[in-house]
Amino acid sequence: MRKLLFIALAAGLAGCAAPNTGPIAVGDQFMLSKFGSMTTFSGSQVKAELYADATAFCAKTGKKLVPVSSTSEDSGLAKYASAEIQFRCA
Repeated sequence: MRKLLFIALAAGLAGCAAPNTGPIAVGDQFMLSKFGSMTTFSGSQVKAELYADATAFCAKTGKKLVPVSSTSEDSGLAKYASAEIQFRCA
């Protein structure tokens, strides 16, 4: 019974972790967003990770990242740190 409960709990927790699907095209620019982990308290840290991903995405096409806008929120009571960036590759 314990083994079944453990498997159900592990499967439920695995479903909470959404995969990073990469940049989403929004008109002539792109958007990335994500939540930090349980140990990430700074929204700015999440934003820095997104900018690193965006830089690598643009570099694959031989272009450079051009930031458009960004937001971030630090973690708090019952909420994870999060960030969103919008950018272009030029």
